[in-house]
Amino acid sequence: MKRPQSGRRRFLQGTEGMSAVEMALVLPVLLLIICGVMDFGNLYLQWNIASEAAREGARMAAINPAGSTTPKSQADVESFIQSNYGDTLTITMSPSPATAGSPVTVTVSKPITFFTPGIKAMFPEDFTSVSGKSVMQAESST
Repeated sequence: MKRPQSGRRRFLQGTEGMSAVEMALVLPVLLLIICGVMDFGNLYLQWNIASEAAREGARMAAINPAGSTTPKSQADVESFIQSNYGDTLTITMSPSPATAGSPVTVTVSKPITFFTPGIKAMFPEDFTSVSGKSVMQAESST
């Protein structure tokens, strides 16, 4: 006949709830890592959009279309960028309008939002937007 085990020994041998406890301990950390990766991916995407918009705006400001003698103003560049990249962008251009032979600088800022509350704490308080800057030599149409 098999001898009954003491209460303590039976408690140590039971593994019914161990996986649930382990999952409860690991799941929040795993979710934080996954959300952090998504937030950093979103941050990179927003920075890439701002950089690309600045590059396209500088290209538009630097090159006059064939047959056009009027240089592009900041309003032209703003309407072009906002129609292609959204109206949440802040655009600055110097000089406005661009003069042939001189460099034209376009800076684009885009506000960012974080999805995970803890990720925002990793950045400075004034980190609310990303920006892209592009400088190109203005050309004449002739």
